[in-house]
Amino acid sequence: MNLEHTRRKSRPLTLVALASAAVFALAACTSGTDSAQTSENSTKVSATEAPATVTIPDSAVGKQITWLLSAVNTSTPLTQEGIAEHFGPTAPVVLTPPDFDSIRAGQPWTTVNYRGGDTDGTVSITSTTGGAFDINVVVDGNGLILGMAITPTKEDHVPAASWPELEAAVKALPAPTNLTVTEVTEGKNAAVFSVGDTAPQPTGSTIKLYVLGAVAAAVENGTLSWDQKLTITDDLKSMPGGTLQDLPSGTEVTVRETAGKMISISDNTATDMLIAAVGREQVEAEFAPMGMADPSLNIPLKPTRALFQLGWGDEGAQRIAWRDGTPDERRAILAALPGGLVDIPASAFTTPAWPFDIDWFASPADLRAALVSLQEMAKTESGAPVRDILAEDPALSDESAKWFTYGGFKGGSSIGVLAGAYYVEHDDRAWVVTMQTHGDDAALVADPALYFDPVDDAMLLIQKDATS
Repeated sequence: MNLEHTRRKSRPLTLVALASAAVFALAACTSGTDSAQTSENSTKVSATEAPATVTIPDSAVGKQITWLLSAVNTSTPLTQEGIAEHFGPTAPVVLTPPDFDSIRAGQPWTTVNYRGGDTDGTVSITSTTGGAFDINVVVDGNGLILGMAITPTKEDHVPAASWPELEAAVKALPAPTNLTVTEVTEGKNAAVFSVGDTAPQPTGSTIKLYVLGAVAAAVENGTLSWDQKLTITDDLKSMPGGTLQDLPSGTEVTVRETAGKMISISDNTATDMLIAAVGREQVEAEFAPMGMADPSLNIPLKPTRALFQLGWGDEGAQRIAWRDGTPDERRAILAALPGGLVDIPASAFTTPAWPFDIDWFASPADLRAALVSLQEMAKTESGAPVRDILAEDPALSDESAKWFTYGGFKGGSSIGVLAGAYYVEHDDRAWVVTMQTHGDDAALVADPALYFDPVDDAMLLIQKDATS
């Protein structure tokens, strides 16, 4: 689904109505958005300092953030119609005038930081009476608000100074979490750090690594090409994250562009288009060659739209049947799912579906093997684009992005699930870092920063070890 972590390039499509404290999660299977890069205009100051001028770019998301800032800093009455025109048709919640009034009570709000790209941006605001908040906004292909999160600004994270300190920090997280670091230089499989349960567990959109592998295999055997065009149809459109679901049916997109969107912004429609192009069975056939120890956990493979339909469609009516079904019975369930556009209200996305086997499952070792396998594919002429695709959004902190000479990433999330798998290099050395967490209570994993800050710490400790 959709994934983000503070100080990264993507944000979960979670909308928070501040006054009512209602939280609505769009299950978006992504590392975020259109690889929102840190703005060159980003300026950060302490709430106690005189605020510097922060420039909000004239991008699609920048325009919506500018409107939001004006709305919370003005006394001009707002109408429900005026607010609604800024939200897209699939946005889970349209804020009401009272919601804005609750924020306006803290006027004046000062903008102290902005970071973002074309479709994903986060602005930080502070007030002497209202506190400090980060407002993240994601817009759709038409520039309308698709998702928004309003969260209290947190104190700066203090990195763990050692591996034992990092182990203690991971063990103290609200939900059970595994974090592994493995050096994979020149065929090595040398464990550097491991904490938590390393058995297979829900992993969200990191399963898309195997779809990418199946695409690369299809190009290798000549049944697909990177410049071949795929057609968007209503039967292949999934739910956000991504942008392809917003394009008209009949639009053609190359395999290369589709694969890039599947990995960099975890576009669900792109994923289902690629599964259809290579065949579901061919993706399943890549599980074992790419190192998955127990492929049966993901057979039959669920397209992303099926995940939404099974997990939250019809108020979760299919959950028990899927959980208790044999592989053949599950195939029949998939075959019977309705075609056409998926229409599930955002209010349905409340309770996790992974306890009913409605997710995708992998272990840290599985994810590590998949990343290494993809890098091997990238060494061939036909598989060369794979390396660049994985690196479109490396999801590294600024400090790590300066030190590592290459970074590849795929993240994943669902209701109650977060995961991330990284392949990083510094010159001639390479490491894989994985993180997975899940909870029966979705609130336990509602703050991605809690779980990805330790990943940042692990990256810094890799650098420390390598340079000491």
